[in-house]
Amino acid sequence: MITDLRWWLTELEKPYVYRELKLRGAIQDLGIYVDASTSWGIGIIVQGRWASFKLRPDWKKEGRDICWLETLALELLFYFLEAMDLKDVHLLIHSDNQGAIGALDKGRSPNYHINLSIRRLYTVLVPQFITPLRKFVPSEDNPADSIPRHEATTLVQAT
Repeated sequence: MITDLRWWLTELEKPYVYRELKLRGAIQDLGIYVDASTSWGIGIIVQGRWASFKLRPDWKKEGRDICWLETLALELLFYFLEAMDLKDVHLLIHSDNQGAIGALDKGRSPNYHINLSIRRLYTVLVPQFITPLRKFVPSEDNPADSIPRHEATTLVQAT
């Protein structure tokens, strides 16, 4: 908790960090899906384009579990949305992990690694004025669950 409070103190002292009060507007469904697998890695789909990230063999450490991986998938998604220069949007985001959805909705988790990920992703969400609406989707209905397991670091056209 002390670490989190120090982080907030630092963030709130920055004069350029602010959040305008704006109407969110209608929710946009850009076909955004995220998924993670402890046996392979992370998959992300945005507007029919996908990215996948293979896990390093040494990824598993104390506190790094499937919920952390699913939160990391959301964090990576927000970096893609920033690179796509999406701003002032209210986006529907599908995930099959209720723990990650709950942690992001609350803005916190008892898991240290998830909290670090939440901090980082909010540094993208706030300045871009992206308001996510996270929605649970069962794994069998999540197209990111079946992304071809190719190593990729950029969004490529889905086939």
